[in-house]
This record gives sequence, structure tokens and C-alpha cells, in this order.
Amino acid sequence: MRLHRFYLENENFETLTKGDIFVCKNGAVVEQMSRVLRARTGDHVRFFNISGECECVINTVGKKEVLCIVERNVEPLLQTKRVVLVQSLIKKDKFEWVAQKVTELGATDIYPVITERSEKRGLDENRLGKIIIEATEQSGWRNVPVLHPIKVLAETLTTLSKEKVVMYLLDMDGKEFVKQNNSHAIAIFIGPEGGWGEQDKSLFRAYNAQTISLGRSILRSETAAIVGVITCAH
Repeated sequence: MRLHRFYLENENFETLTKGDIFVCKNGAVVEQMSRVLRARTGDHVRFFNISGECECVINTVGKKEVLCIVERNVEPLLQTKRVVLVQSLIKKDKFEWVAQKVTELGATDIYPVITERSEKRGLDENRLGKIIIEATEQSGWRNVPVLHPIKVLAETLTTLSKEKVVMYLLDMDGKEFVKQNNSHAIAIFIGPEGGWGEQDKSLFRAYNAQTISLGRSILRSETAAIVGVITCAH
């Protein structure tokens, strides 16, 4: 049976051991546990962040806090490679779906970018952040992907170039992808529904991004993001 997992950003789970008492006072998590999930004494749950993860037994469920006893520490499921998705802004519901799925697949960073043919210019970043956390809780990963602020394509290319990230541009005219096992940080660039514009392609050439193809079929932007992460990162 899969246990419910809850992300608590500011706790230090590394120091907790079997038998320790942990009190969850995060209002949103307490409300979810008590009112939505109807958690009861004796139920098992997990709490985590990048510092660690522990499985606990609920002792008391209150209106403002949940008191638990640590049962055991849990081995981490951590992404050892930095996997960056650079996604051109697309319709809100499609972007949210992409963020959810690439989180489940182990992406470590999500960069929303404005490109020459982007359909949209904004996102509900608070809602998107919640979706990413929920996907992390569900999928078992410990590291929550970093959601970066919206930037234009040139700014993002400059940032990732300075960080020595190997950059892959998905385009039907590219070469067949060949996986490089020595790449510890990769970025996958996904264009809008209308494809990359000439100004975009000029920028990619200036930054030596590798143009790759994932096959002959024409994929929607959101489909390409999922296929790209699966192909390049796993």
C-alpha cells in the first residue's frame, strides 16, 4: 500500500531517528491530513524534503498540528543528473500538465520561456508550484524541481551556458539523438506549437545548442516535452 507523502520545506529530517517525536504544524498539510484524508491515530505517513525522509506513525491529529512518532528513515529517491526542461509558454492547462509529468519523470529544473512564437506571456506560478510539489509527493522523488521565473529565451540560454549545461534543441530537422553518459547536466528545449522561429534558431546556433530529432512524427509541444525528458534523461 502506497503511503501518503508530505513535503515540508523547512524541516530537518536528517536528524530524526526511530522513536523521535515529530510535530507537523504546517497549516496546509495539517488540514489535508485531518479534513481531506481523515487521518487517524495509527496511520502511517511520510514527511520529506531534500534533507531526508522519514516514515511516521500518527499519534494525535489536532486542528493545528499532527503529532507523530518516527518509525524509520527512508532511503532517498534522488535524481543524480541535473535534468532541465526549458518549455516555451503554451496554454495554461497544457503547461501545468507538462510540469506535472516531467516532475514525475525526474526533472530537476523547469524554465518557462518566451520564444518568438510563444502563444502566451504568463503563468499562474503559485498554482504551478503547488502542482509540482504534489507531483513530487506522489512520485516518490525527494528533490522538488526548481520552477524558475519566466524569461525570454536569450536570458535562459545565457544562464545555462554559464552553468556548463549540455543543451539539446528538439527539432525535426535535427540529427538523431545519441545519449552521452558523461553528461551530468542537460537541458531540453521544447518550442511552441508553431515551432521555433528563425530568431530562436539563430540564438541556439550562437550558444552551440545541439539540434536533435526524436523521430519522424510531428509531436505537440506538450508531447515533445515528455518524450524529450524520457529519451534524453533516462
